[in-house]
Amino acid sequence: MLKIMSNGRVPNKPVKQRLKESHEPLSAELARKLILEHRAWDSMHVLGHLDLSGASNLYNLPENLTCESLDISDCVNLTTLAKGLHVTHWIELAGSGITSVHGGHGFVWRWRGVQVSDCIAFESQSITGQDILNIENVELRRVLIERLGYETFLHQVGGLVRDRDRDAGGERQLVCIPFEDDEPFMVLKVTCPSTGHTHILRVPPYMQTCHQAAAWIAGFDKADDYNPAIEA
Repeated sequence: MLKIMSNGRVPNKPVKQRLKESHEPLSAELARKLILEHRAWDSMHVLGHLDLSGASNLYNLPENLTCESLDISDCVNLTTLAKGLHVTHWIELAGSGITSVHGGHGFVWRWRGVQVSDCIAFESQSITGQDILNIENVELRRVLIERLGYETFLHQVGGLVRDRDRDAGGERQLVCIPFEDDEPFMVLKVTCPSTGHTHILRVPPYMQTCHQAAAWIAGFDKADDYNPAIEA
């Protein structure tokens, strides 16, 4: 019927143009676009720093990818590095799905901008709270606290209770762990009234009360403006 109506000619469907595979170096912006749209090819050579951070839809990288530095932070579904990956300087992997790598890889790791070892990046279970207290490098100490986990760190080290009150889940505590050479580590310890699970939530070091900390977590700059019927 279509041929009859068009005098025997069938209109051609528009074809979406695709970039041809190229061995020429690509800009970091174009490479990011192709990789996140799943149109990349193997042996891509990227100029400069390749920023793929926060790409939750990223599951793999092209094989034999080359770039100067690579940021895959918070790419939670990226669980393996591609074969033949070559990065000249460093890989930022904080919050990614990469949990292990083969030995002798030669990569330089960063975690939130701080250079870390394989042990810190992939074997956080070997870290203890006391190890962290003995670390003199402030930035590395912050990374180690994150890797160990706030709840575990607080459980192992203890802390000073700055304030306590009660909400629907029971007692809340504002707990402080002071450092001589850095701002204190401050958390709000709360219990979920629905599940009974205890949550350790980091808050700014200038918090003075549990209510102020809860207000800050809820997005209120002024604690007096935060008056929920039920705090969970």
